[in-house]
Amino acid sequence: MDKFVTHLLNPERRKIEDPEKFLPSLIHGVVAELGCGPGYYCQFLVKYAEKVYCVDRNKELLDIARELAKGAIFLNEDACKTSIPSSSVDQVLFANSFHDMRDKKKVYEEVKRILKPGGEIIIIDWKKDANFGPPKSVRMSKEDYVNFFSQDFELEKEFEVGPYHFGLVLKRKSDKK
Repeated sequence: MDKFVTHLLNPERRKIEDPEKFLPSLIHGVVAELGCGPGYYCQFLVKYAEKVYCVDRNKELLDIARELAKGAIFLNEDACKTSIPSSSVDQVLFANSFHDMRDKKKVYEEVKRILKPGGEIIIIDWKKDANFGPPKSVRMSKEDYVNFFSQDFELEKEFEVGPYHFGLVLKRKSDKK
């Protein structure tokens, strides 16, 4: 495993970002993690969701995730266009990944396609002022996320992740007829 993957899967990570402290109360139904990387969150999602899709375009990272999250469905695909059936997912999770996605608008369209009516986006990401993590120039604030998804989603709740991360749940607005 390379240094980056070793860092992402280091057991010490749970001291500052422990999914078992917040996922049990958030996760339900069918969940798709887009940009799952080596599976840090996938390994916890399989405990709480009925069905889990772990999606990443990096095959090597997905192979590592496959070892950690037995029972999940692994898709070596780009988050812009997945093979996940339309309107089949209750929740989409972006865990420290959306800020790195190249075509955020296409990913947004894919999220709308795969989510069921009333579905949720769960976002876990780095606080803008955290003293380590990705470059501050690529980070998105809570407000950035709420504004980016505001056409079709509204903030349902914020949740505590740890000293360096924030968590948001955005709920799909009712479709107007």
